[in-house]
Amino acid sequence: MQLFKVIEKIKVHWRLVSGVLVVLSLGTIFFIKQESDKRTPPLVQPLDLMTSSANVTATKQAKAKAKEKPKTDLITVDLKGAVHHPAIYTLSKDKRVDDVIKLAGGLLDQADTNAINLAQKLADEMVIYVASVGEVIPNHPATAREEVTQSASPKDTDKVNLNTADLALLQKLSGVGMKKAQDIIDYREQNGNFKTIEELVNVSGFGTKSIDKLKESVTVD
Repeated sequence: MQLFKVIEKIKVHWRLVSGVLVVLSLGTIFFIKQESDKRTPPLVQPLDLMTSSANVTATKQAKAKAKEKPKTDLITVDLKGAVHHPAIYTLSKDKRVDDVIKLAGGLLDQADTNAINLAQKLADEMVIYVASVGEVIPNHPATAREEVTQSASPKDTDKVNLNTADLALLQKLSGVGMKKAQDIIDYREQNGNFKTIEELVNVSGFGTKSIDKLKESVTVD
């Protein structure tokens, strides 16, 4: 009987010990899993780093493009005569005479509006003189549209400037009608100012002989 009782006690204690071991094993597994999760970085982290790097690169590229903005888009002109605020103005190269006059506060009452081509495109270093009614500029056509060069000789001021003359003035040249005059204006707007008179050969309708006839009547200075 005593042996039977001893066996029963051992069975009871073994069950208790087994239960404790199971609980300890489960706790150990849970603890190890928690530590492993803490040490393993989330899968989304590399993507976050890539996104952040891409944003930084895009920002740098945008700043670089802003710094590379060409300065050649701006021109400077000298506005004189019958305007409210004659001065030197800097504005974009696609502007016209009307735009710079507006910047100057507009025309004075005595300005000769018939002598101004408000639609003429501006050119860098251009001098625009707005004449008053009845005013005549010595040695210079009273058009208030051409570039005025103070250092030019009297002979040069009688010449038509291929880089600044308007449609009407160009048509005063021998053999130049409305179409050729417009072709000259279109050429300089697309390719920049003429460097030499001989460059007229690139304009439709002008050959070597016609250019030779015009050399005494035109200038590019």
